[in-house]
Amino acid sequence: MSELNIKALNSFIESVTVGAEEAASAFQRTFDIAVKITAGSGGGYSVGEFSSKLRGGGLAVLFMFGGSGITVLIPDSTGLVPAWCSNPDATGKSKLSTFAQEWGMNLVPEIFSPDDYKAAMIHNMERAIIRGGIDLSAGYLDLNLTKPDGNVVKIYIVWALDSPSEFFKEETGSTDSETIPGLPKLDSNKPPLLDNGVPNFESFGGSEFSEAVDKHRAIDDLPGYSRSLLKIKVPVAAVLATARKPIKSILELGVGSVIQFDKSCDELLDVEVGQKITIGSAEAVKVGDKFGFRIHTMVLPNERFRTVEIRKEGEYRMKNDTPQIIGKTPVKSFS
Repeated sequence: MSELNIKALNSFIESVTVGAEEAASAFQRTFDIAVKITAGSGGGYSVGEFSSKLRGGGLAVLFMFGGSGITVLIPDSTGLVPAWCSNPDATGKSKLSTFAQEWGMNLVPEIFSPDDYKAAMIHNMERAIIRGGIDLSAGYLDLNLTKPDGNVVKIYIVWALDSPSEFFKEETGSTDSETIPGLPKLDSNKPPLLDNGVPNFESFGGSEFSEAVDKHRAIDDLPGYSRSLLKIKVPVAAVLATARKPIKSILELGVGSVIQFDKSCDELLDVEVGQKITIGSAEAVKVGDKFGFRIHTMVLPNERFRTVEIRKEGEYRMKNDTPQIIGKTPVKSFS
């Protein structure tokens, strides 16, 4: 397997050349801006050389490959980053996540296929790279993005980062309130944790309790067992169509047999999780030379309610002591 260093430059140029069209389509779907992407120049990354180019803020897309990181940096100065990226709502976060995944498939060489990906705004791109642990043998490739007005701006792919988990932490270096940029910053006045890692809300009451719950949003602030649940992998499938057939018909199937479904070819596919639960519908798309699907609608989970009755002290006992009427004869309940 090739190492992720300056020697991988040609692999990145080849990957960008092949996936540029799909990457541009993903950019337009996410930000409603049509661009054309071409590979520019590249070489060994130097902090001093890029200090003036990456001193400001911008949108960063981070791909994690094993213990290393690859990042694509889109400076604010390009005029390509919409304002909603600074504080995205649930839909915006979903868009950024999908965008990061698609760019990982189209711009990163297949031999460095990302294990994880993330996109968020950062205040200082230069500091973020330093925090991410820029490797001495790191490389870069600038990409030329042609905007609708014909102007050409540059964005940058940088690799490899030795500590990608540190990349998105706040520039202040604070350990009490570090959050992922784009998410609300947590207040230091958060509930203490019990020995098992569960937040202890008993010391919070009234408005303090509500405020603490409202601010408990960053994934890193969840209890350990909750973060472990988020790492569980479940199968996700796109179901083309389903049909019920008699066993006799199934036994008669052979090579060349055609199974007809009631579903038309232009209908959306069902998206299933865990081979049982349908979570939404999607359309089939081509991602590079791979198959994928773009989600159109999501199904809200079923809500379950149970009526809670509040009785006065002794009311439950009195109710049980009340004789039940069967026909015309009062019968004492034995329950």
